[in-house]
Amino acid sequence: MKKKITWLLFHEPAELFIRTAEEFGSILNELTDNSYEFEILELEEYEKRYYDGQACDPLQELRSGRVQMSQLYIETLANANVTNFNSLSLPYLFRDHDHATRVFEGEIGTELLDHVHETIGIKGLSFTYSGDYKCMAVNQPIKDIEDFSGLTFRSITNSLTVDVFRALGAKPTEDIADFKDTTLPRYGADCLPSQSVAVKTDHAMYLTTILANSTLIDELSDEHLAAFYQAAKQAAHAERIKSVQDAEEIAQNVSLQRSLNIQQLITLTAAQHAQLKQLLTPVLNKWKPYFPNALVERIQTA
Repeated sequence: MKKKITWLLFHEPAELFIRTAEEFGSILNELTDNSYEFEILELEEYEKRYYDGQACDPLQELRSGRVQMSQLYIETLANANVTNFNSLSLPYLFRDHDHATRVFEGEIGTELLDHVHETIGIKGLSFTYSGDYKCMAVNQPIKDIEDFSGLTFRSITNSLTVDVFRALGAKPTEDIADFKDTTLPRYGADCLPSQSVAVKTDHAMYLTTILANSTLIDELSDEHLAAFYQAAKQAAHAERIKSVQDAEEIAQNVSLQRSLNIQQLITLTAAQHAQLKQLLTPVLNKWKPYFPNALVERIQTA
């Protein structure tokens, strides 16, 4: 009999997460002679089916084993006490995608994923993108980096992101904000209708993590445990490549941009990128000592 795995799609847009779950399931069943049956549910469907439409906490669902797998933003996990994940949101941490792959698939990535289990009792399996490098979604054209100064951002966000926005000269608000950070593939789900100008800042990556219930992992045979980790690594690697392709396609296709409510796409010049990096590097340096075992330094030199 096949073992059932319920995979909760907690974040939007769902299509960016469904394909990861399906890819993982396909690889896992290929490695284990079709030993698993996957129930992949969006949050609203899951809550309707199992909670009479009431809201649930995805981390508690994972901890309890009512859900066996999911994929969550690193910021969601950082806010839930997986504090070392904040390091992955630092500006200009990764030089390029090859550098990021070395971190995610190497010793540092394993250390970070172990931190998930150590802090919240859930197994971290691998790292994925949610749409490549970040951009800024703004309600007006940005001609120069100085144009961010005086704009407003939502004050309800984590401290690191607040520092990034403040370094640009922006001001917090509890009202409708002028801008926020997102990625091109996430634009339609993330941004207000007024935030229709996308600025390709490329200052950080939007990352997610494939997660599993600890009991599920602990009860696997050695063979199936190895298959889980291999499937997670392969599915995550494939998803990161696909996310980069998605972003590149949107950047080159005006029709796709309009479908996501991107009315103008601004690509910074080399000089503007250098200016932005100069503004945001102090944020990285401020946060660097916060993380143990020289984590940020080791990521930078990986």
